[in-house]
Amino acid sequence: MALVSPEIEAVLKKHGMAVRGHVVTLGCAEVLPAIEQICGESGDEVTQVDSMPEAIKALRQQRIVTVVVGAEHAGGLIRQLNAENLSVGAIAFDNSENEDRGAQLRAAGAMDVFHQGQHDLRALLRRGLDFAALLQLELAHRCESRRLTNRELELLGQPPESMSDDLSVFQPPPLPVGPLSVYNLEEASEAFETAYIDRVQQLCNSAREAAVFLGVSSATLSRRQRRESANGT
Repeated sequence: MALVSPEIEAVLKKHGMAVRGHVVTLGCAEVLPAIEQICGESGDEVTQVDSMPEAIKALRQQRIVTVVVGAEHAGGLIRQLNAENLSVGAIAFDNSENEDRGAQLRAAGAMDVFHQGQHDLRALLRRGLDFAALLQLELAHRCESRRLTNRELELLGQPPESMSDDLSVFQPPPLPVGPLSVYNLEEASEAFETAYIDRVQQLCNSAREAAVFLGVSSATLSRRQRRESANGT
C-alpha cells in the first residue's frame, strides 16, 4: 500500500496519475534505515544524497516527493527550495537537545521537525507525500477546467484551438521528413521543447505555476524566454 493517503491514492488513479511516492534524504543517516523499511513495505522509493545540489536535482525529477533533511542542512535547503520555486514538504530531523532550533526550522518553513523515536515517521512521510500529490491534482484540475472552458467556447461558436490541451498526449509541431530534412536532432529537440513550454504557459495561470509544472525555477524560465525573444523565436 502506497504511503499517500487512500483517498488521495484513489483520486490519483482516477486521473491516471502515478501513486508511487519518492523520499529524498540528506544528512539523516540515523533514521535512513527506518525510512527505507517504511518505503520498502509501501512500495515507495528512497534516494539518499550527499549534497544540497544533489537534493535539488533529485526533487526536481519527481512529482510526488518529499525530503527528510538533517537539521544542520535544513535551513539552507529550505532557502534553496524557495529560491528555486519548488513546493516540497521538507521534514527536518533534529536529534539535538536544542529546542529552539526546532522552532526556528518550523518558522523558516519546515513542514515538521522530529527526533528519533519521538514521532510517527510513517505519518510524517505520508503528510509530505500527500502535500505533493495534492499539488499535482490541483494542477491537473486547473488544466481540466481550462479544457472545459475551451470546449464551452467551441460550442458557442468560437474556433477551437489547434493544439490539444492535454499535456499528456501533446504532439510536437510537424517536422520535415526525408533525406533533405532541414532539421538536425538538436533543432528538432529545440522545436519540440519550445512548443511544449509555450503550451504549458498557456494552460497555467502564472509563470511561477508553469515553472513548477516544468520542474525549473522561474528565473530559468524567464532566461529562456528572453533568449528566445532575442533570437526572434
